[in-house]
Amino acid sequence: MSENEGNLDSVQSYDSEIVTVGAMQKTVNPEGYGEFPIQMHEFKEEYPDRFKKLFENCGWNVKKEVIKVKKKEIIKWRAYYQDITGQDLKNKIREGFGVKTYKKKVKCIPIEPLINAAKDPYFQAKQIEDFILRLRIHVLPIIPIGYEYKIKDYLKTKLGKATALDQHINRPAYVKEDFGKALNHFYKENPSVSKNPNNWKDSHETYENEILEYYGKHRRGTHMPLRYNQLKNNSHLK
Repeated sequence: MSENEGNLDSVQSYDSEIVTVGAMQKTVNPEGYGEFPIQMHEFKEEYPDRFKKLFENCGWNVKKEVIKVKKKEIIKWRAYYQDITGQDLKNKIREGFGVKTYKKKVKCIPIEPLINAAKDPYFQAKQIEDFILRLRIHVLPIIPIGYEYKIKDYLKTKLGKATALDQHINRPAYVKEDFGKALNHFYKENPSVSKNPNNWKDSHETYENEILEYYGKHRRGTHMPLRYNQLKNNSHLK
């Protein structure tokens, strides 16, 4: 599934975010928060010496912030490079990039440590662990809108799980609604099929493929029909 996002050592800074890193293209958003600072924090907790070598010694760090909302405390993690973040960091990363330097090599010192860290085998293992945890904890337990069974009850194949994970990484808030719409379409075409996917037995793969053909192409997100075709052609998901 990562082929739809990036390689393990992919790093880019060209859209609305400050920077995105890795196979899941985790972001540092315009305020300095996001999924990548969380990943940095977790890596720092697991491998403090390695974090110091790969990040701190090269100017990058992650800091904890506690925000109070009424009586509740919310913990957030924020990425910094040489003690700057937010718009200042975005500007620093993009210094020297413009129309005049288009298609030319431009040295970007703040990005280099991220590329180096993304090539580190321990950090790459962390990325793979995050894929697995996201699938197990956040994707498969989702209950589609209008139904009572979880996505894991409908999706048993590698392709099915990868398709749901693919949307969750791209547009997580839409998964339960879009998968529910796919089920609505399936049951409209197959009104006699049990609403309980655990009763599908030998027909499960056939039914799942029919659901996926609709869901994969109608999911909301960036280039979803193309992404689904790429998943279908991926030899690892056969």
